Amino acid sequence: MVNVGDLCWDIVTETLWIVSDIWWCGLVDDYKYDLTCVKCCTTIVANDIVATNMRADFLKRTKNVLDKSEE
Repeated sequence: MVNVGDLCWDIVTETLWIVSDIWWCGLVDDYKYDLTCVKCCTTIVANDIVATNMRADFLKRTKNVLDKSEE
């Protein structure tokens, strides 16, 4: 589950994004996520699948840095 304030990673542009808002879009009956680029303060709108995959990629990339229990 993606929450406001979560960090996400875009593998295409190699930039860090933060979830700045989550809102319901009645037009497509789906949640939308406002993602703000940490580097340039640009905000984009992503759907649930994109936001979830970007969040998962961030967690995958930082797991080895944050999880020192296997050492």
